[in-house]
Amino acid sequence: MAGREAYFRGISNRFIALRGAPFSLSPADLELISAWDSAGVPLDVVLEGIEEAFSVRPGRPRARGKILALSFCRPSVERAFALHRELAVGGKRGTGGGNTEKKRLAARAEAERFLRRIPPSLAALRPHYEEALGLLSAAQPDLERLERLDEAVDAALESSVSPSERKEAETAVGRDHPRLRGEAKGEAVSTGLVKALREKFEVPRVSLFYYG
Repeated sequence: MAGREAYFRGISNRFIALRGAPFSLSPADLELISAWDSAGVPLDVVLEGIEEAFSVRPGRPRARGKILALSFCRPSVERAFALHRELAVGGKRGTGGGNTEKKRLAARAEAERFLRRIPPSLAALRPHYEEALGLLSAAQPDLERLERLDEAVDAALESSVSPSERKEAETAVGRDHPRLRGEAKGEAVSTGLVKALREKFEVPRVSLFYYG
């Protein structure tokens, strides 16, 4: 338990320090940290990814206050973790390559399953999963493109939400997390809506990061 608390504290302290403004992590941020912890992403790798996310903001070495939520750092953390695993096996094929292959096959199976039973109300997601299936059929899939497809699916799901559903979600977040304001509250609402829709319709992720 102490190790888990140190993990959460180390990530939150570094993110808040780099963001450079009074800020508290949203429920979505805490859920993301928990996902990294469950996936076995080492603390130093997460911190490295967060540093990278801040350092590559356009036009300046570090743009304080522009990264509004920890989720903005997710792609950088995932890339850092992928590199970490490759280095752990000396960059050779074998344990690491086999693990990646299992993840690719699992993600491809989920994409195929969803395409077979995609509900009419989510027909707009079909092109994203068809593209993902093509990428996941390659021996070396484009990991960054798969991340972008996950983000596109999230955006499409959120756009399908009715005004009344969004209002209900905003009310729930305001009740459960009264200290959240502005962008942080909006991020929590969006994340909660997307998560609920993914669970309701069993919409799979395509990024290999989500597969054990």
